[in-house]
Amino acid sequence: MSSIGQRIDRTIDGLDRLLQRFRVSAVAVAVIKRYGDDRGGRESALITFYGTLSVFPLLLLLTTLASKILGANSAATQRIINSALEQFPVIGTRLKDNIHSLAQGSWPAFIGSCLFLLWGALGITSSLQMASLKMWRRPRYEEPNILVRSWRGLRLLGVLAASVILASVVTGISASGYLRQFSEFLSIGALVVGTLINLSAYFLALRILAPREVGNRSLLPGTLMGGIGWTALQQTGGYLLSHQLHRTSEIYGFFAIVIGLIFWLNIGAQVFLYSTELNVVLAEHAWPRGLREVSPEVAAEIAAAQLAGEESEN
Repeated sequence: MSSIGQRIDRTIDGLDRLLQRFRVSAVAVAVIKRYGDDRGGRESALITFYGTLSVFPLLLLLTTLASKILGANSAATQRIINSALEQFPVIGTRLKDNIHSLAQGSWPAFIGSCLFLLWGALGITSSLQMASLKMWRRPRYEEPNILVRSWRGLRLLGVLAASVILASVVTGISASGYLRQFSEFLSIGALVVGTLINLSAYFLALRILAPREVGNRSLLPGTLMGGIGWTALQQTGGYLLSHQLHRTSEIYGFFAIVIGLIFWLNIGAQVFLYSTELNVVLAEHAWPRGLREVSPEVAAEIAAAQLAGEESEN
């Protein structure tokens, strides 16, 4: 058994040296290790939880505002709603059947309803801010108070709303009669423009969440990874969710839609957190990392826990 263990150790060490020879593989290992050090799985689960609670208030708020401003039955309102639901492949059409406008009633009731929905939607923005602070290893005293956290959350929601509106504009332009003669180029053009919208949204979101001293150039790697990754997920999301729902719809019925929503939000949360970790690793030159190496921060935590355990025993 010892000889087998030694051969395994030598194989891992050889693979480790090979991965550290190339920048791409070395950075990739460092990002994965850093994600584990920061308990990224737990953070993505928290974002998914608050995201699930925030989806319906956000969609209801968007539907209400669009219906009140543009008219409930206008083509522009329908394009905006459809653009928002396209962020959720397969399950978007089913979510639409359960989202209805609150635009009827007096203006005070309308404003009160919007504020209530907006407050309910800030949960996911708060969880994103806390996860970003943790990954940038900021001290506890730098955590924003409720006013600053809410202001940043509103800015994040503004970025999300702007991306949805821009996507609806692109959809409206591509559906115009004048451009039908260029239909063979529409799909490619829509994909390119959609990717640019995702890249812009990712950059602005990462800029809002990153510490002030971090330069804009340091956010570009995560922007490229997140924006292109999210675009790829949007293109393949139909297959992923269809496969996921195919296994659960017969057992769970309509609850399978909730499972699909959780699955999709968790993928999106992990893409965003890995994009943040990529920025952190490159900005702090925290690479290369060994396959079996722990970060100094984690090693210090383990040592402190062991010391506290020894003191409690004594």
